[in-house]
Amino acid sequence: MASSPLRKSAIPISLLTLIVIVAVPLRLHNITRQNLWLDEFWALYFSTGRGDSIFQLPCNVIIPHAPAVEFAGAPPVWHIWNGIASIAHPPLYLMTLRLWVDLLGSSDRSIRLMSALFSIGCVVLLYVAVLKSTGNRWQALVASGLMAFSPIQIYYSQQARPYTMLQFIAILGGIALISIEKKRATSLHLLGLALAVLALALTHYIFAGLVAAWAIYLLVRLRGQTRYLTASMIAIAVLVAAISWGPHLLAYRRTNPTNGYGELHDRNLAHLVLSVPQRLTLESNQDPLLLSDNGPWPIVVALAIISYAIPLLLLRRRPDLLFWWFWMAGAIAAIFLIDLFRHSTLLSIPRLVILAAPGVYALLAVALPGRLGKCIPWVILFGAIACAADYWVAGPPNCPDIQTIANSISREVTPRDVLLITGDYYRAESQEPPLTYFVLSHYAGPLNCPIVFATAPLSSSTRVELTKYPRIWVVGIDPSGDTQKILPGWQVHDIQGPGDSNLLWYVTPPGTSHS
Repeated sequence: MASSPLRKSAIPISLLTLIVIVAVPLRLHNITRQNLWLDEFWALYFSTGRGDSIFQLPCNVIIPHAPAVEFAGAPPVWHIWNGIASIAHPPLYLMTLRLWVDLLGSSDRSIRLMSALFSIGCVVLLYVAVLKSTGNRWQALVASGLMAFSPIQIYYSQQARPYTMLQFIAILGGIALISIEKKRATSLHLLGLALAVLALALTHYIFAGLVAAWAIYLLVRLRGQTRYLTASMIAIAVLVAAISWGPHLLAYRRTNPTNGYGELHDRNLAHLVLSVPQRLTLESNQDPLLLSDNGPWPIVVALAIISYAIPLLLLRRRPDLLFWWFWMAGAIAAIFLIDLFRHSTLLSIPRLVILAAPGVYALLAVALPGRLGKCIPWVILFGAIACAADYWVAGPPNCPDIQTIANSISREVTPRDVLLITGDYYRAESQEPPLTYFVLSHYAGPLNCPIVFATAPLSSSTRVELTKYPRIWVVGIDPSGDTQKILPGWQVHDIQGPGDSNLLWYVTPPGTSHS
């Protein structure tokens, strides 16, 4: 008799192991097929701890010595905290990434591997969390399978962005809260919950809806001193985060308006809310970065009913589902309210609702009444596996080829030449050229030549100074147009590059020849 529980758990644990074994190559396959993209470079640069220094360099003049942007010789990790005035995101992910880079290097594979490992951890932790909450091993298994195979999870596991880390921390916090409810409010559980809330707040602002949902849930479900202690720990964690990071956020908001970010016209918010479970689970769009549309309408409606409505109807028999329903609803409702207030459609951006995924997966894994109902979670799981197989074949969405142009710079540009990096000619404060410089340095290595961040027509004195260099190389999008904007009348030669992003060419003054 003593071995009966062990026998009951043997099959689910074996299947969970199999899920993890399959999830690993799903996340490693094609992880470096595409080079880093813009948001990843933002994260990578600010994790150097160099702060805004590269963006404070003068534009439209020759900088004699290319500024250092690499990790070698970079300031210590704690410099990140006060050095990210140009972005609104909290610093914990950047600091974690820096520690990872210091340990394993800054190659694309290395920095994306951190997200992949957090994602694998989420698969295991979600199994633990659902099992603790419901006591149902099969529900826990299906939920972890959805976490493993949903394309949106695979996609973000291959990005140097905070979303898998955010889910990892959230599930750890959920386990602590479930343990408090199911057992008792031990010091370890309370401290774990508080640290998870603090870490969430210092990782991404979308934490707010989930933590609010946890607070409401504990007020509904807990009683007496346990309720008071748990609520106090959450409040203290939020207060510490607000005191430590709130001033930075307020200062950033005063100087950086939202400028309509996330706005889409002719979109229905109710429609977007209904489609969230489908987009987090059976996503047919191979580019989750897009302000995506939903899949087939019958699937959207079916998954929405299973996620939003049926758990509420089953609460009398399955009160354990309330925790996961609050989790999902809180994470989605926060973005929904922002959209209502700002007249935006942030709900259409998958990464902003990714924190709802553990709740959605736990609810979609519930066996419904009747024989057919018991099959539905497995049908959804096999659907996710089919989507994962499709993602395996199609691979991640294409992004502009940066490595080719970086290789051209390594081959062509000498320390005696000068490199002009063009940018936005209509906004003098544009940060595009400095970030492009960092991007090129990441793949080409330190650029040991003079640099010009060209955001406007160069002055006559600067043009005269340029003629003293053997060659003036330009990086930009449009060789003819960009050259005419920064050096009117100069001639374009030897255009190089893949043609889908930046190009490299050199220029000569009017009336001169070239060899």
